[in-house]
Amino acid sequence: MSLRGSLIIEGEHEWRIHVADDFRTLPKSSEHAAIVATVKELLAKSKSVHSGCIIAPASDSCFFSCLHLPPAIDTRDRSALIYELENHLPIDAESMAADFSVLPATTHKDQTLHGSSVSAIAVEVHDWKPLADKLESANIPVTNIIPSAILAIASLNAKHSFAGISSLMLCHANHADLITLADDHISSWKYAKLEAASLERHKFLDLPESNQILVVDCTEAQGSLIRDHVGSVQIEPDSLVVSCLQGANTAFSKPASIHFNLRRDDLASEDPLRPINRQLSWLAFAVAACLITMIFGSWWRTTKIENKIAENLLAQSEAFKESFPDTRVPASLLRRVRSEHSRIMGSRNATKQIEAPNSATEVMRVLLASLPTDIRVRISSIDIRNGDLDLTFQVQHFVEAGIVAEALSQGGFDVSQPATAQKDAKTFESTIQAKWRQIVSTSTNQAAEGAAVSSRAEQNKPSIGEPNIPTPGNAFRIAGPQTETPEVDAR
Repeated sequence: MSLRGSLIIEGEHEWRIHVADDFRTLPKSSEHAAIVATVKELLAKSKSVHSGCIIAPASDSCFFSCLHLPPAIDTRDRSALIYELENHLPIDAESMAADFSVLPATTHKDQTLHGSSVSAIAVEVHDWKPLADKLESANIPVTNIIPSAILAIASLNAKHSFAGISSLMLCHANHADLITLADDHISSWKYAKLEAASLERHKFLDLPESNQILVVDCTEAQGSLIRDHVGSVQIEPDSLVVSCLQGANTAFSKPASIHFNLRRDDLASEDPLRPINRQLSWLAFAVAACLITMIFGSWWRTTKIENKIAENLLAQSEAFKESFPDTRVPASLLRRVRSEHSRIMGSRNATKQIEAPNSATEVMRVLLASLPTDIRVRISSIDIRNGDLDLTFQVQHFVEAGIVAEALSQGGFDVSQPATAQKDAKTFESTIQAKWRQIVSTSTNQAAEGAAVSSRAEQNKPSIGEPNIPTPGNAFRIAGPQTETPEVDAR
């Protein structure tokens, strides 16, 4: 079976080292340096294999206990659990590395008495830290320290989907792991010699409620012995080593599915990010590449904008030279243009378009076309400034000033109330201020001009559709001097 990384299994008399499809065995007395050298040799032959390594201690190197905790102890408090475990093991809390798994609530009948139950596995730190440090120094990251029996249980559970109370017997030559599972959690674990007395004791303590008994890697004689003292059992066709390899692959691909990992406490890696150093390196490379791309993009965009600004400045200079050939181009041409624009706008912050002034000749034309033709009017003065009109004129009756104002209003002016004063017994002088609306509908102008033409036709008067030009026969005078000479009526 192909392994995704490297696995070091401690046996009763040897070390088994697996990498990919290859493996080596070393004597149990081998130095740590020899084990590391063998792992490196196998990794060199299988370059595509994940460099992570799992150390699998043997069952006789592990300690197990099932803790029935009072409600006052929180199962998430590792320190409290370790010191509670110290009361059940022959080693002190400072020299052990332990991991815990909370058992299902159905494991014990009286939950109010015990609160909760926790299964605990521990190893002595000084037995495994030198090997783990030696592997780390050889650039072989130790990702997990998991007992070989736990790896086998993970593989067998994936294959058989244990539910309720189940029993496993993992045979190692003349010894066996006698394990009771509550669902997929270990509630009892004993490592004993495979003989009639241990089987009877195991049957009496753990088997009465078992739904399934699974035996792994036993000989025919051992199988007969187990059946004679336990009863009907199921024999697993795969060997214990194959089950360990499958469990190791599960630990590499789905670490959370393994309940116990002793790579913690004093056995934890000095660099907790060591197992993912390669992934972090790729992430750092990706971030650096992204930053370089952003910097280059910003530089390219800035260069493009600067070139465009230079082209615009050159075009502005050429336009300035063309408009003012005898003037030197200012050093800060854009500031000069903005200053002149602000001066024209009348405000430094004004942004709306400059409006073109109204034509005085157009206003004059509309004024003359709008004057009534059925009364005498002497115009004293006309002042036109960008559509604003100040008109001073004389009439024979003050009512006629209102007629003139009404005529201008119909002609397209916003007219204020005329100010009229009597000049003499026969003359009234009036002043009108008006604002030309500039946009007057064509139909209104045509209707006004038609009415004026009809009125002149009846009275045989000259047309005022055109500007009135001062002549001896005209009734209008534009800014003319006022005299006592009687005016001649056009009629």
